[in-house]
Amino acid sequence: MKVGLLNILIGLAIAAIGLALSIGSYEAVAEKGGTFYVAWGAVVLGALQALIGLGLVVVAPFTKEGRGEIGSLLWPKSTLGRGIRLGILGVAAGVGWLLAPEAWKTASPAPLRSFSLPDDANSIAFTPDSQWIAIADGYGGLGIFNVATGAAGKSPALDNYQDIQAVAFSPDGKSLAAATSSGLRIWSSPDWGRVAPSLIGQAKDGNYAVAFSPDGKEIATGSVNHGALLWRAADGAPLSTSTGSKADVSAVAFSLDGSLLAAGDDGGSVSLYRPDGTALRSFDAEDFLAVHTLAFFRDGRIAVGGYEAPGIRIYASADGKLLAKLEAPAPLFKKAGTIWSIAIAPDQSLIASGNSDDAIRIWDAKTYRLIRSIFGHKSDVTAVAYAPDGHRLASGSDHDVKIWANAQ
Repeated sequence: MKVGLLNILIGLAIAAIGLALSIGSYEAVAEKGGTFYVAWGAVVLGALQALIGLGLVVVAPFTKEGRGEIGSLLWPKSTLGRGIRLGILGVAAGVGWLLAPEAWKTASPAPLRSFSLPDDANSIAFTPDSQWIAIADGYGGLGIFNVATGAAGKSPALDNYQDIQAVAFSPDGKSLAAATSSGLRIWSSPDWGRVAPSLIGQAKDGNYAVAFSPDGKEIATGSVNHGALLWRAADGAPLSTSTGSKADVSAVAFSLDGSLLAAGDDGGSVSLYRPDGTALRSFDAEDFLAVHTLAFFRDGRIAVGGYEAPGIRIYASADGKLLAKLEAPAPLFKKAGTIWSIAIAPDQSLIASGNSDDAIRIWDAKTYRLIRSIFGHKSDVTAVAYAPDGHRLASGSDHDVKIWANAQ
């Protein structure tokens, strides 16, 4: 029995060394490319050693000597033995706690309300009065719902199947813009609960992100191969056919004073423009293979998230200087993954992020400290949005959207 356990420990140690050498060799060349080495010999040898030990442990209960050793291990007769056993159990429990997924160790609050969807939530947006929420899902649906009661409002009529990537309400709450697979669509309604919205503007381009300017006169969209595009909000007339970029732009945002337009592209860059589309400057968003989401602070900082990089990056819009990295511990044996969505609280005190590890994370916008994680979804959190009144946070995932109290 003891020999079997010793063989298992030795085998696991050898295999762990082999894995560490392999992973370390890979990480050393992963960024720039090159040859890495896999210590399969050590891994296989360690595994065989552990299997031999496991065989000895399995056979032990069928021998008198083995049964005696098992009894002494489970309940040692000496005080020292019992102390060692308790110590081993304590260490095992501690290691188990450290290695347990974050979701197992996090007490998440109950949502205030939930909405079921036929597919993933691509985008969510609140009306300025925080009474209604627009939800776009990957199945091609677009619904308007009352935040307080969950009752369905008057949803826009769509042209057959339209994959809606992003939605945004105008500052006065009377218009709703959507970036769809068929291009930009703009609807208007004086009352989203009673009056069916009418289509007031459309364009063939503008398939990705969408944002209204603070004065409500312009709409910015992301596009395929044409960079960020600008449209007149009243009727969808083009104001800028291209900002000059040839990249696919999947994130756009106006600064809160309306003086800047930021666009994040699939090359991992953020470009800044004047509201008329004149290019100002651009910078690489560190580590991101592609920028998927961005948002402005009132003071001009830009929060950026994207593919295959852990956490959020905060940049100064004036010069593109990296100010901070907001990173949570990566799940065991996994990378922290993708930031799908970022939202900044109306009072500028909090940052919310939707993550590919099923978590909503809330950060302090001044100290950049992680305040809490919420594990309320069973899949990637693909959309987050704060209600303009600051009292609620909405999050979207696979087949559902949930409304949370804005807990700090």
